[in-house]
Amino acid sequence: MKIVVCVKQICHTYARTGMAPEQNYLTPEDRVYRVNPHDEVAMELAARIKALFAEVEILAVTLGPIIAESELRRCLALGADHFFQIDKAGTMDPWRKAAFLAEAIKPMEPAVILCGKESLDTRNGQVGAFLAHRLGLPFISAITDLEVNRNTGNATVKRSAGRGKREVIECKTPALFSVDLGAIGPHFPTYEDKQAAWSLPVQKLSIDEVTAPGNVVSEGLFPPRPRPKPVPPIDTKLEAYDRIQQLLSGSRVEKKGVMLRGDSESQVDGMISFLKKHGLL
Repeated sequence: MKIVVCVKQICHTYARTGMAPEQNYLTPEDRVYRVNPHDEVAMELAARIKALFAEVEILAVTLGPIIAESELRRCLALGADHFFQIDKAGTMDPWRKAAFLAEAIKPMEPAVILCGKESLDTRNGQVGAFLAHRLGLPFISAITDLEVNRNTGNATVKRSAGRGKREVIECKTPALFSVDLGAIGPHFPTYEDKQAAWSLPVQKLSIDEVTAPGNVVSEGLFPPRPRPKPVPPIDTKLEAYDRIQQLLSGSRVEKKGVMLRGDSESQVDGMISFLKKHGLL
């Protein structure tokens, strides 16, 4: 049984120590190149299945140039048997990324495909769904655990349903799952596994440009703009002490409303009359 894990390399910014505003106050030392944390958890789920079944083969696939080779080698140390790089450069939208990944993964004929729910840099969370659509496979998002039945070949996954609830879903394979950050995390590889990972080659895959047309155009990417909170002016009729208190508290805003008291019936009558008065009923 083959398991494909899609691994993305990201450039994570952890500080702003630069002085140039045209460079967004960033320096090369502010950036850390690493593997997406969600993809690391996906690799851990694949490694756990491999520990149960000896016939499991894990194939790691990344898209784009190698910018974090040591972290990618760590995926090999975690249990990946082969590592493939899709040799494509440049900025791509999620649809285009999914097209390249689909062309590379389809000949491998995996039973399970794992990818992160989202990446730490863009957080769009669309590549997994687009990839499942391109391959024509069932798709379950944001799973936190995965089990594969050797007899039936079905996969049983767990995912969060919100508000502390968990749901268990059984799915036929081949299938694609996106992995969320749950209770589990990647284990620490041994020194021997790390050394063996550097001896494994990175196999490059060339995908035809015509087979992956773009579908989304990004016009620009910029950080969110701060929204200043409107502060009402100081009440000049107040005493000096009250004006100072108003300045220190960020101005005083009086709340407009009616406090409903009494039993439930009187409170409901008050709500209905309030809605009628303002034309909502």
